[in-house]
Amino acid sequence: MAYTSFTPETRVQEAQDGTAFKINDASTWSGESGSTSYCVVRLFHYAADGTITQYDDYAMITGIDKTKFNEYLGIDGHIIEITDLTISGASAGSVFADGYYLVKMIYSDGTYAVGSEPYYDNYQAFLAKARCKARKLPSKLSWPFTDDVYRINRDIHLLRMWLDSAEDAADLGKENEYRHIIALVNDIFDYYSIAECF
Repeated sequence: MAYTSFTPETRVQEAQDGTAFKINDASTWSGESGSTSYCVVRLFHYAADGTITQYDDYAMITGIDKTKFNEYLGIDGHIIEITDLTISGASAGSVFADGYYLVKMIYSDGTYAVGSEPYYDNYQAFLAKARCKARKLPSKLSWPFTDDVYRINRDIHLLRMWLDSAEDAADLGKENEYRHIIALVNDIFDYYSIAECF
């Protein structure tokens, strides 16, 4: 029997060091979460050149083991480490590349045909490296403020605002707007010669 009244939704938060993300359930269930027998996370990275990288499915339920799925349903959510992910069977690396991501969660109670299962698409901006680089800018300040220092301080404020705007654009699925904002952010990093953080 299919879910009778199920509205899937997730919350996703990237780790500050870019090595993982947490996924929490925000779905509306009608007491049927326990009947879920299949649940995977399908992750896509959309590169600036238009290339889409699909990660291999990450199973939240393996056989009868629902440990990950139950964590996902719980208040603390489930943490997915990049070291537990693969791309075409190969390691996905040690840190998520900054960029525009789709985190797709697919559910089934065993009654859905493949491709017809309920799912939720969560668009995200993974910006751990950019936020780390943004934190390096204040080290260039000094007190009292001169006009030059004031301009740097203004740039810091605007940079953080634009990073928030990039995340908002991704949350709303506005990929082009996200790319425009990130190009501006990267210009600021180049101007101030801010190198990679990790």
